[in-house]
Amino acid sequence: MQETSPPSDGAPPERPAPPAAGPVSPDGERPAASASSADSALARSLAQVRRLAGAGWKFLSDVARYYWGMREALWEYIAGFAPNLMSESVRMREVRLAPYESHALAEYDSSGWKATVPGRCVVCGEPTPNAPTDETRAVDDASRAFWVPVAMWLTGTALAIVLWSRWYLILALPLGPVLGYWLRAKVSVQLRLARCDAHAARTNIPQVLVWGSVLVLRFGHKIVRKVFLYGEPMGITVPQPDAPTSRPGGAGGTPPPTARPESIPLADSPAPEDATIQHDRPPAFNADDENSSPVVP
Repeated sequence: MQETSPPSDGAPPERPAPPAAGPVSPDGERPAASASSADSALARSLAQVRRLAGAGWKFLSDVARYYWGMREALWEYIAGFAPNLMSESVRMREVRLAPYESHALAEYDSSGWKATVPGRCVVCGEPTPNAPTDETRAVDDASRAFWVPVAMWLTGTALAIVLWSRWYLILALPLGPVLGYWLRAKVSVQLRLARCDAHAARTNIPQVLVWGSVLVLRFGHKIVRKVFLYGEPMGITVPQPDAPTSRPGGAGGTPPPTARPESIPLADSPAPEDATIQHDRPPAFNADDENSSPVVP
């Protein structure tokens, strides 16, 4: 049996052979598993942030679109505080209805407003034989859309003055329209009206505005407003000639003279010639008028 010789001096020692391939121990999986779970949690958080940011951006866009679409109604509401500054054409065609007032052609209940326009075209005001149609409109309340942001801004201004911090006013500026959009309201208005054949497509008339509990109707002609408030005007009646009557004939076929009604003079009434003031004659006095004083003889 041959013995192996020891390594000579200066030769490097032999390295041990690497271990054979086999199953990895569980301790080697922990760092990789923890890294993957952290990545998945971060991805979920980022997805949630994106969803919230998208929902917030959509909400702010809806707020901007709402107030952009309400700009005309808000201006009409602000201008309604000074009706004398409005044009005469608008004032002559406008009707404002309050729920505490009684109207023959309008009614207000829990479901909203109901108004009926008589058988005239709401655009030109001419009578039309067309059958009336029913229209239902959901109108935004301009009063709430105006006063909610204004109240928020006034509150922020008051807090900024009292607490001496401008951040309350800075926060109130964007929160006012947001709160106004969140508390927005629509009022149902049911109209029963007619249009002539020439204006059958003019569905934008009458203009309907809602200011809180007040309904504003703006017709196309001022005659519709008069008919709506005061009723249909009476037509001009043409007097008809009287039917001939048979009179009893007198002698020779001539009608008898008409009898004059007897007049009874009043007891103390003066004669007509005495009651008339005549400036061309000097005044005449009788004996009683000359000595009218009982003291002077």
